[in-house]
Order: sequence, then structure tokens, then C-alpha cells
Amino acid sequence: MKIEVSEGEKKNDSQRRILLVPFFEQAPIKDVKVELGKALEEIGFTGKSNDIRIVSMPSIKENFCAVGLGKREKYSIETYRRALSSALREIERTGIQSVIASLPGVDGSDLETFETAYIAETTLYKFSKYKSQNHDTPEIKEILISGKSDLNSALQRGQILGKSTNYARDFANMPPSEGTPSYFEKLARELKNVNISVIEKDKFKELGMGGLEGVSRAAKEPAKLVIMEYKNSSDKPFAIIGKGIIFDSGGISIKPSAGMQEMKFDKCGASAVLGVMKALSEMNAKVNVIGLAPLTENLPGGNAYKPGDILRHYNGKTSEVITTDAEGRLVMADALSYAVDKYSPKAILDISTLTGACVTALGNNIAGLMGNNGELISKMLDVSSKTWEKVWNLPIDDDFREQIKSTVADIKNTGGSQGGAETAGAFLENFIGTTPWLHLDIAGTAWTQEKTAKKEYVGKGATGFGVRLLTEFSIALFN
Repeated sequence: MKIEVSEGEKKNDSQRRILLVPFFEQAPIKDVKVELGKALEEIGFTGKSNDIRIVSMPSIKENFCAVGLGKREKYSIETYRRALSSALREIERTGIQSVIASLPGVDGSDLETFETAYIAETTLYKFSKYKSQNHDTPEIKEILISGKSDLNSALQRGQILGKSTNYARDFANMPPSEGTPSYFEKLARELKNVNISVIEKDKFKELGMGGLEGVSRAAKEPAKLVIMEYKNSSDKPFAIIGKGIIFDSGGISIKPSAGMQEMKFDKCGASAVLGVMKALSEMNAKVNVIGLAPLTENLPGGNAYKPGDILRHYNGKTSEVITTDAEGRLVMADALSYAVDKYSPKAILDISTLTGACVTALGNNIAGLMGNNGELISKMLDVSSKTWEKVWNLPIDDDFREQIKSTVADIKNTGGSQGGAETAGAFLENFIGTTPWLHLDIAGTAWTQEKTAKKEYVGKGATGFGVRLLTEFSIALFN
């Protein structure tokens, strides 16, 4: 799909294009052709939020899409995101393939152009590579944003971030037999200006990575720790670790079969890190970021790790396995402590589909945020408020730390059902030393679930949650 800024009206068949025009509720319908204003009044269009009306006007040989933004005093950029994405879906159903989009003119042309490009990319994303026949409606082929050429930089940035989000969604949506650690490595090696190194499974034991070694014992696909380094700043690096459980059966503590197909999404943390590295490199961002993805299946088998096992992690701490279905924190422990030891980062962040408890606490639209540094937490909350990838700060205190103490090891890999999100965070806290650290639990937000808010720019399947948030956070951290 082509997206570009257009200063003038492009000469093409007006019957094969559509003009997208946003309106506020109860505002005068002006700055449009008289015929359109009359037509909108006749069909009762008032500009209510997310009211989308497509009007074909043969008399002036034009098609229009009127987009309701609601009352101006309640408007936010998220209002525009949702309305625009709904409008693009409606336009797509008509089969019209060329869109000329006007901007709301509220938040500044740069931001609105950026959002238009980003939302267009994420809204019109499809994961259809496994369909034998394409039954989808014709795709929109071009979007022309009405504006001046000085908006091209904002447009390009929005497209990069949208495409990078979709890159992450592609890997997360892949079936587990094909979206393997080796395939992840292949995708990582395709990134421009990103140095790739890989620690293979046969090195885990030698390096003392007992969590990765234990969880991967019964895996058919060779496990890996993929390391991606993008250095475009002389500052100390910021490390991002993404959980990459290719498929989580629960291991010997096997999950119920109902809904188990969704456990291909347990690699969404690693997918997000992949998308972040792609975005930063293509933006030529002035940052120094290292992404690490511990990748393995969690399967049962005669050689699988077992409840009651004690694993020794990279930093020497030991953990008692209470359940093999709390495997994510075990592999993340090794990746976190390795990153701290090898790279001495200025800050470290992990992102993972870690606990059902976080979903119970915060639902499907807000990720859990924990950490040991108030300044980092505040910065993350600020970035979240702008990107609308929402997070909520949860506590880690001594009561949660007490819950994960073990009588036979340093800690155990679950503290029970009470406060499960926080005890998982308390577990990971053991592997970051004194490094400023943030933990994001995206178990509720990584893919669309029953209570996911209706956002057309998210769609079904993997959401790509975290790509935009962590890209913007990384840039803010170095500015």
C-alpha cells in the first residue's frame, strides 16, 4: 500500500476514489461541497463519535466518507485513531482502492499525519498467508493525506512504526511448528544495521543458564537465545528482553486442551522486541538498544523438566520448580541476568505474556507494569498515555517476596494464586541486581481476547502490543 502526502488533488478516476472527511458532533458542516453538506443532513449525520457514513454522489462524480469524531471537548488523538480505523474498514468493504484523507486539524499536522500513516498500516494488516483462497475484499492500494510536503517525515515515521508492529504480529501469529526459534533468528538477521549473535541450546548448560536449559529439555525445535544489538549512540545500552515461548503446553503440568491453540501467542514478548529493533533501525534512531529473545517450546516428554526440580540460573541463584507451567520467568531469569552481566545496561526492561493473574487484575486492555525505579516508571506511564498502549503500575513489596521463598532453593517459581502477577515480578527482580528495571506483563494485551476493547486498528490475533510503546520509550530514554 502506498501512503503519501498530496498538496493538490490527484488526477484520477473520481468514481474509483473516496474523500475521507472528519467532522465534530454538532459542528457546522462546512468547508465541503454544498451537495455533500445537504446529503449528510438528509441522512441524519451529526458527527457522533465513530459514526461512519459513505455517500456516493454521481451528480458531482465523487464518493465521500464522513467520519464522526464526537464532541470537540471530549476529543483526543485516540478518538481519531479509532474513528479513522473504522472508516478505513468501511471503505475497504466498498472495494474502492484510493483514499484522499483530510486531517482533523486539532493536534497539529505532524502528529495527525503520523497517526494516519500508523493507523492505516495497522488497520489494513491481514494475516492470510495460510489461506488457500483469498476471499477478502479488494485492498486499499493508496492513501493520499491532504497536506504539504513538509509532513513527509512524520508520514515516514508513522509507516515505519506501523509496519514494524505488523512485523511483530506476523511472527506472533505464525503456527508454532513454523514460527520456530530458527525462524525468529532468520527474521532478526534480515534487520538492517542490527548485529545478531546467538547462544545455541548446547551452550546453555555450559554457561549456567539452568532456566533455559531446563525448560527446553523436551523441546523438539532447538532453543536459542537471540541477541540483537542496534548501536547509534555512545551512551550505555538499554536492554529489552522479550519472552519467546514458541508454544506453551504447560509441560508436565499440562494445560487444559480448551484454548490451548492460543498458546502460540506465548512468544509475543519476543515478537515485540523484534518489532522494536526493526523500528529503531529503520528510523535511524539515536539510541543504543540491545534486544534479547530467549526462545524455546515448553513441552512434556520423558526428558522434560519436572515439578520438584531445582534449577541454577546464570547469576548463580536457584529456583525450585513448583509447576512447569510457570516457565516464562525461568527462561527470562537467565536472559535478564546475562544482559546485566555482559552489557552493564543503563536500564533493563522485560516484556512477557507472563501471568493469568495479570489478566484477572487488569483485563485485556491494560498491561501490568512493575519496576524498581520511580523515574523509569513515570517515564513509561507518560509514554503510555501518548501511545494509548495502556499500562498500570503494580507493586512489588516484601509480602510478595516472602510468597516466593523456597525451603530447598533460593526462590520458587510460583507463589500461589494470590497476587500472581506481583509474585512473578518479585521472582524476576532477583535477576537484575541494582540495574534500573521495568517489567511489563502483557498476558492480557498481546492478542485479541474476549474482553479486548474494539479497536479496528488492532484486529484479530496478535496485537503487536509493546512495539510502539517500547520504541517511543527507547527514544525518550536517550533524549
